Amino acid sequence: MAFQLRSSGTALRALVLCVVNCAACAFGQTDREKVFEREDAYIASEVASHFFRGSVLVGIDGKIVFEKAYGIGDEEWNAPNTVHAKFRIASLSKQFTAACILLLQERERLNVHDPISRYLTGLPAAWQTISVHQLLTHTSGIPNYTSSSEFGRIKRTGATPQQMIELVADKPLDFAPGTNWSYSNTGYILLGMIIDRTSALSYNEFLKKNILDPLGMANSGYDRATDIIKERASGYQEKDGKLENADFIDMSIPYAAGDIYSTVEDLYRWNEALAEDGKLLSGASRKQMFSEYTEAAHEGQHYGYGVVISRLKFGRLLYYHGGGVEGFSSSIQRYPKDRVCIVVLSNFDSYKPWELGDHIAADLFNQPLSAIR
Repeated sequence: MAFQLRSSGTALRALVLCVVNCAACAFGQTDREKVFEREDAYIASEVASHFFRGSVLVGIDGKIVFEKAYGIGDEEWNAPNTVHAKFRIASLSKQFTAACILLLQERERLNVHDPISRYLTGLPAAWQTISVHQLLTHTSGIPNYTSSSEFGRIKRTGATPQQMIELVADKPLDFAPGTNWSYSNTGYILLGMIIDRTSALSYNEFLKKNILDPLGMANSGYDRATDIIKERASGYQEKDGKLENADFIDMSIPYAAGDIYSTVEDLYRWNEALAEDGKLLSGASRKQMFSEYTEAAHEGQHYGYGVVISRLKFGRLLYYHGGGVEGFSSSIQRYPKDRVCIVVLSNFDSYKPWELGDHIAADLFNQPLSAIR
């Protein structure tokens, strides 16, 4: 590649809180300070060699133990990223949509085992018996709207949720509902529409009132290009070996499947809210969210409600999700039994932040990367 990222110098902020007495920690006698020194050096090498730019946060036992920003947030102003920079989190938004559905179920506005036709009208005949649960777990068989030949055009002009589902409404189901698994953004568009219909609020209003505001996620929200959002990172892509501004996408397109912006600290607040019964969701709702559903198995992992449940990395239970949209990529990884959370947000869409998360986890757990299956 022809470009080289610049250091953001003193504007970068690192937070390393080392607890000396860590005999009870999940990763034994690991010296955290040395771990994060190594990881900081590794991430710096990723900036230089793989063009990483973004923010990284690690939390352990409910406390932030490492937090730092890397690379440039806005090339045209030569402005560095900060730990308060706001990034599009893309499909990480699905966790929030799933939580909205569960909150509405707790309030008896819906039931996840009901057919979606109970809440939405005008659906294709083949969709009538699909359940809310099947949308949440990607087991509905509804095709992903990204497969439509119209997607490239419409993502620049914007669309309503109804227009988005019409992109695939005339296509056959990929499989009979509940018999297989296939990732479908269309399903989460439908979930957003169900939230609209059952809450008497718009999706973004319900999200703000019931999740973002109560959790103190003041630096997160529904992404619209027209809004002035302070410290919003600019998104970039690589083309023919050169850095470019990312292709435009109207954020009405991903809607409830991927329309949220956030910061690493806000996502850590989100992580902590999901870690205990009653902070946001009831115990019964958390159980539904993090259950390993047989029909939602894929490549040795399971998809819960807006979360991938895996036991393939270091032999540990892991809840995670990644995201990618023009100019941005994201990852949140939570090892619940170890009380470790790793958040990586990037404003470069070719970067794979989940691989950086794996590298950090391997160091924390004193495991080789080869332990990831």
